[in-house]
Amino acid sequence: MYRKGICSFLVLSLSVSLLAGCSLLQKPEQLLSGTIEADEVPIVAEVGGLVEHATAEEGMHVQKGGVLAEISKRTYEAAVNEAEAAKAQAQAKLDEAKAGSRNPSVQKGIAAVQQADATISLQDARAKQAQAALAQSQEQTTQVETQWEGAKKTLAYQESRLKEAASLFERGAISKKDYEAQQEAVNQAQTQVNQLAAQVEASRSRTLSAQQDIAAALAQKGTAEAQRKGAIADLDLLKEGSTDYTIRAMLAAVQQADARLDQAKWQLEKTVIKAPADGILLRTSISEGEVAKQGATLFTMMKADHLKLKVYIPEAELSKVKIGEKTEIKVDAYPDEVFVGQIQSIAEKAEFTPKNVQTPNERTKLVFAVTIRITEGLEKLRPGMPADVRLLTEEGER
Repeated sequence: MYRKGICSFLVLSLSVSLLAGCSLLQKPEQLLSGTIEADEVPIVAEVGGLVEHATAEEGMHVQKGGVLAEISKRTYEAAVNEAEAAKAQAQAKLDEAKAGSRNPSVQKGIAAVQQADATISLQDARAKQAQAALAQSQEQTTQVETQWEGAKKTLAYQESRLKEAASLFERGAISKKDYEAQQEAVNQAQTQVNQLAAQVEASRSRTLSAQQDIAAALAQKGTAEAQRKGAIADLDLLKEGSTDYTIRAMLAAVQQADARLDQAKWQLEKTVIKAPADGILLRTSISEGEVAKQGATLFTMMKADHLKLKVYIPEAELSKVKIGEKTEIKVDAYPDEVFVGQIQSIAEKAEFTPKNVQTPNERTKLVFAVTIRITEGLEKLRPGMPADVRLLTEEGER
């Protein structure tokens, strides 16, 4: 009897040891979580006027160059006709004055001055256009930054409510459904913060680009002005009396008429609002019969094939992650489907785990942000969807 007890005890101990060993060898699968995001592109009215046609609707798939809306052209067509007539009149006077001189060298000198004048006018127009774009981008940046700050405050508020809800849930004071609803509110607030942060970055980039365009236009204008001075000096040697001043004045009149005509044509072209890229319209802010103000955002679109999500990799695991590696993505909306993504970038600097991670221990860890570009399932996935990510290596699953 005693031997049987000893044997039973040894068998039981061996079984427990084997089970414990198995549990140590089999590490549970660890998924990374994130929220799907999209790059939003504002479509702005570059001229103002009555919207006569607006065929675009929210959720519509659009192609680059596709017409979204049309602003009344009547005023702008009249401006083009007036500018063309003014140019023709100025050119006729110049041709008449030039016909009075038979010297080919004088004609060549006049052409050089005229070319320099045209270049100066063109750079002036470019500088003015860039200045208008700069003012518009600065205004948009201010608006988006204000919205961003508001979204961050909302996120902080929702996070504090989630902390309270977690405490209540642990005590059984609220249901799991209420607790998860608050978690979803935090996720939505975080998505809004991320989207507005991307808009702020894009707006600041447009501001910098406009500043660079202004500097380039002014530099080219300075070069043209120097060339003009040299051309005028050469022409002065070839001409006598007041004839030179008369022709120069006529050259200036033609150049001015050219600039006005270019501006009028540009404004007429901008009455047709077109999609800047392939994508999906997320929001519309104008309807037929409304008056569009210059600089106002008429539509907001999401570029096609530009869905992404961000996850955080612990510092100890960073060496196992490489740009270009594939990932598996799952979302609650399609529980039986696996979508494919590819690691697009890895942050250069570490940061503490974001506050929306639930466990305090996890929030104190250093992590690196990893951005994943979604390559499959773009027709099903939508911005704001929570997603679970499993990283893959070239040899197979991680």
